[in-house]
Amino acid sequence: MEKTALPDLNLGEFKDEPIAHLMQELCTPLTNIKTALKLLESPVLKQAQRQRYLGLIRGECDRQNLLISGVTRLLAINRTPDPSEIVPIQLSQIIPGIVSTYQPLAEEKGVRLGYTVPDNLPPIICIETWLRQLAIDLLHNGIKYTPDGGQVFVQASTQGEFIQLEFRDTGIGIPPAEIPKIFNRFYRVRSLPNDRGAGLGLTVVQNILVRCGGSISVTSQVGVGSKFRVLLPTNLKPKA
Repeated sequence: MEKTALPDLNLGEFKDEPIAHLMQELCTPLTNIKTALKLLESPVLKQAQRQRYLGLIRGECDRQNLLISGVTRLLAINRTPDPSEIVPIQLSQIIPGIVSTYQPLAEEKGVRLGYTVPDNLPPIICIETWLRQLAIDLLHNGIKYTPDGGQVFVQASTQGEFIQLEFRDTGIGIPPAEIPKIFNRFYRVRSLPNDRGAGLGLTVVQNILVRCGGSISVTSQVGVGSKFRVLLPTNLKPKA
């Protein structure tokens, strides 16, 4: 059975995030790296163990970078935008280039990637870097969680005074109980124990939409796939 949820779009300054939670997220990878380095000092370490610990260090370094990058993006989104940055944007000039950039990654995973973005859609009012970040995060997630032989597709259409930008995939799907939580900061789906993501990508998306006067809804079914439907305004300006 499909599950649909609308996230709570109450913005809140990133500084309100409990410091203890943030510090824990940042320190955990460092603790794991320190432990692995200590184990590497063993004089009787076998080659297979050495490779495993080195792999753990590389993975935790990547996780730390993702956390720092995610926090930096959230802080950047919460700044007051310069009026000159708020301009009409044609999705047909943005989405195809982003999809093209991710084509090699999709091919490497054996995932078919495509899009439909009509040229005659009304422009949306937003900051281009925000829009690009939103599309990158949702597209990357779709590819990441879609197995070999699957498909990720981006489609844009008019919905009243909004433009709907839909990201759908035939990936692993999201358990119903997890859907209301996926926009929370640092939240990672529990059914994906090997996911080393920062848990900030969808939080960034949510914050961008708040600033742009947009919204997002999610429909997902485990083992079938997910749909993220983004509504972007054509006649509103981002909030200061």
